[in-house]
Amino acid sequence: MEETVPSDTITPPEDLTPDEKRSLLFNVSCSLEILMKDFDKDWWPLVSNIWTQWNSHTQVNGNVRKVFACRFTKHRVSSTRSKENIPNEKRRVTKIRPSKICNAKIRVWWLVSLKIVKVERYNNSSEHTHSLLESDRLKRSQATRTLVEKEAVKNYSPPAITSAIKEYASKLGLGASVSELKRKEVANIKYKVRGPMEAHLTCNSGLRSDISESVSFLIEKGYQVENYCVSHQSAKTTKGFVFAHPKQLEKLQRHGWLTLIDSTHKTNKYDWRLFTLYVRDTYGSWDVGAHFFVSNEDCDTVSEALKIIRSKCRQWSPRYFLLDQSGIEAKGIKKAFPGISAGEQQCDVILCVVHVMRTWMTKIYDKKTRDIMNAAMHKRTKALWARQHSPLLLQVTSTNPLESYHNELKRLTSFSHGLIGAAHNIINVDCKKRSESEVTAFDFHTKKISAYGVDNDIIEEIHKFPFPLQRLLVEEARAVMSRI
Repeated sequence: MEETVPSDTITPPEDLTPDEKRSLLFNVSCSLEILMKDFDKDWWPLVSNIWTQWNSHTQVNGNVRKVFACRFTKHRVSSTRSKENIPNEKRRVTKIRPSKICNAKIRVWWLVSLKIVKVERYNNSSEHTHSLLESDRLKRSQATRTLVEKEAVKNYSPPAITSAIKEYASKLGLGASVSELKRKEVANIKYKVRGPMEAHLTCNSGLRSDISESVSFLIEKGYQVENYCVSHQSAKTTKGFVFAHPKQLEKLQRHGWLTLIDSTHKTNKYDWRLFTLYVRDTYGSWDVGAHFFVSNEDCDTVSEALKIIRSKCRQWSPRYFLLDQSGIEAKGIKKAFPGISAGEQQCDVILCVVHVMRTWMTKIYDKKTRDIMNAAMHKRTKALWARQHSPLLLQVTSTNPLESYHNELKRLTSFSHGLIGAAHNIINVDCKKRSESEVTAFDFHTKKISAYGVDNDIIEEIHKFPFPLQRLLVEEARAVMSRI
């Protein structure tokens, strides 16, 4: 016997917000009639986390009837994994959700000939025993997952994706749906989305193959690459490879009198350390001078890498190296640049002020002593501040610019990537840095400042100077105008 379809239905208005649509499909107080294309695309994905299919039936004329139960009904029996023969001590700690908390049901008709969908309460079933928010906590709707997947493709960090989703969803009228979205859930969805896309960054063929692929890829992108190996007295061998773009070597040669050096970890699954040399050009822009990967961080390995870089950039003659409190880096620099004793320019090592202060704070517990040390450290605060912030006298006292570069790189990389994956991301960040430096150099000569409260004749004269000087002169001109 063919089933009948209820006739007393209402058609919801088209200007409902997503949250209003969710409320209608959560508490079905009367029959709803919705266009089939709208229901499948704009309605059901909003409540896919609330309802789970109970049964279905297809009629002769092609109409489909499905009964859905509240997910809190939990009419399916949970698996106990009894067939896997897994010892109890090795089983994952899980919990089984209780069943029959809510018995709400709805019936949904897909009327093919009319191209509409009708939704009604099933046989006068009970109301929900919980709120819509509790359903969102139990499972995320397909609409929410789709938003996360679209953002995950852009490869932001999970916290950034979560914030962006909540802000964007509020504008779409989905604020209530994503209010309980957790970073861990976003991270899991991102892993599923990005996993296939990042397969080429993993390299599961082993370390030797990974090194070979990385070197070939870097050479293909125009980098100069050289493998090297350092043997130690303990019969242990350290491997590594140096790589630098010709434009980076050119900057290192011209501006490397002060070079920042630092290493970072967790850029690849082999835990090879990435070292970066960083220099500042005459326009105040920071850029990479060279990189090298090493399997183990020791002074001989660092020294050998610096010697290779020096051989590729023969006119590079650093006067100062600025680094954190790494004894390995300091010893490696002294070996690579022995200074006057070897008949060459003296190369001094300068320690980062920030790292020195951190060390003091961890070693000095007495507050009075701390205050005295801070006062001594910042005795020349005004003069030091002027030299650190003036566009003309800019001096460097910390490795913060290089640490910022490494932080930007690590936002793109993962410790599950191979060396080839790290190489891909390094090249992308390097290209970005070179582009920013070129823009800064172009603006230095061509950009013109606009200022309110300064005569046009004065502004025209100010425009004859480089852009950083224009800002200083405008401030002075305003100060003079205020005194007149």
